[in-house]
Amino acid sequence: MSLLTEALVISGVAMDLVGAGILSHAHNAESIVEIKAEIGAEKKALGEDDAIATHAQLLAEKRAGFFILTVGLVLYLSGLVLKSPEGTGTMIILASGVVIVCIVGTVIWTRVVGTKVKEQARKAEKDGNEDELPEQ
Repeated sequence: MSLLTEALVISGVAMDLVGAGILSHAHNAESIVEIKAEIGAEKKALGEDDAIATHAQLLAEKRAGFFILTVGLVLYLSGLVLKSPEGTGTMIILASGVVIVCIVGTVIWTRVVGTKVKEQARKAEKDGNEDELPEQ
């Protein structure tokens, strides 16, 4: 294995760990905010001034976490492709094909499920049953 492939794999995994840690922190902080809201306490956490600042901070953390996680996975996949004994060209085609199929599948899935959720939300709002709205 070359130094480049090893560096890509190791840095990709390291970035994944950082991204996962950031996402974990944001998720935990969001859970704290939800628990506080349920018991009637202030909807803030992380030392922020108010609920809006808290949500903005959590959103920023989630975006950073997912970005770092994505870049880390790209580096990791690149390292695996480059060190494959099957040939770089074949593995690039395979990896790209799988990524494209997954992206297309995700777009189709989110559109189908999103449409269904929107219909349920409109029906619940029309019937005056806002409490029966689907979970986000």
